Amino acid sequence: MLATHLDAEQRYELLRKQALQVTTETIQAQGVHGVKLTTINAEALTASKRWERSKIRQVDWDWVDGYGAFKFRYPKRFEMALWESRQLIGLSLGRPTYQGTALRLDFVEASPLDLGDRPAIIEFVLLGYDIYARLLNAKQIRIMNPINKSVRAYYEKFGYSYVSRGDYLFRSIL
Repeated sequence: MLATHLDAEQRYELLRKQALQVTTETIQAQGVHGVKLTTINAEALTASKRWERSKIRQVDWDWVDGYGAFKFRYPKRFEMALWESRQLIGLSLGRPTYQGTALRLDFVEASPLDLGDRPAIIEFVLLGYDIYARLLNAKQIRIMNPINKSVRAYYEKFGYSYVSRGDYLFRSIL
């Protein structure tokens, strides 16, 4: 790893942790307790392996190998592991566009395991992306390659607009 790459990794790790801390504080201020947000670590990757056995998983993405490659290639990435009662309930991974004008949400997955009554993760994920995008001075958030029309419609409820030519949804940051 080049010194400049390592330097970028360390610099953006601080911003990722800051965004996760502000997101956690905001969630708690809204009265949601017991949800913990971290960067994606070895514990999260190990827990995600249990998801592979689920028959209700919509996309068979390998978080362990995929994360390793993504982490190496994109030091400015945003990543989030969501926990409740020491159970992994979600993972998300994205990166800024090459021009830095938008933050992409490339991968998000809620645990397909039956964990009982737990909060939906997407609102927490979108909040985290919004905060990180602001730290980077990005002007919009993009949700890349929604897997079907119902998923696309779901994100549109959060104020995102679909761009068919690029196969993504976007929302401007105010």
